[in-house]
Amino acid sequence: MEREALLEKLMDMLREDQRPLLRQKIEDAVAEQLKADGITGETESEARALRFLQDLDIFASWRGADFMYSRGIAETLRVGEDIFELAYIFKRAMR
Repeated sequence: MEREALLEKLMDMLREDQRPLLRQKIEDAVAEQLKADGITGETESEARALRFLQDLDIFASWRGADFMYSRGIAETLRVGEDIFELAYIFKRAMR
């Protein structure tokens, strides 16, 4: 349930007209990440999906120059550039 609450928090940051598209993009990105990591167990899937959403929330919450520097940060942390790209799309769709 925590995963759904965080996803709703993220959706609340977006303009109304952008929510369905971005929700689908996020869910697709989470599924792709789980597939790439070979995760199939429900408990591990839920934990990894939650971590992905938490990372996205962090990137989406950064402002201006901090966000632009986050691309380099993403490369040095456990997240890939794909989450940065998603965060960039997300930020453009924010209110």
